[in-house]
Parts: sequence; C-alpha cells; structure tokens
Amino acid sequence: MKIVTHKFQQTPERVCYLVNLVDHNGRPLESHLASNNKEKVEIAEDLAEHHKVLTIFHNSGFSIIEG
Repeated sequence: MKIVTHKFQQTPERVCYLVNLVDHNGRPLESHLASNNKEKVEIAEDLAEHHKVLTIFHNSGFSIIEG
C-alpha cells in the first residue's frame, strides 16, 4: 500500500486536495479531503503512520498517477 495525494476541484472556484490510501494496483482504499497543502501533508503522514505505509507520493496535478 501507499499514500497518493493530488489536487481536487471541489467546485469551479475551489481547489483542494485528496489524500488516498491505495492498494498495490492503485485502487483507492480510503480517501480524505484536505483544504490546503499543510493539511494534505498532515493527513498523509497520519494515514501512513496508522497503516504502517512507507511510501507517500505528493502529485502536483489533478491525477492519482505516481511519480
């Protein structure tokens, strides 16, 4: 498993972030919404610790694709 974050267009005026716990096939198992970059990092680190995940990808775009 790994954590993957990406931008998410919640409304036409509002961009936020999705923080996803994904399986080895890239399917989201758990998703959380973060309102800013700081919150995105905090949620990703909490998820990683809770699920004992070592890999976190912070994508700069709107996709879940890993770098």
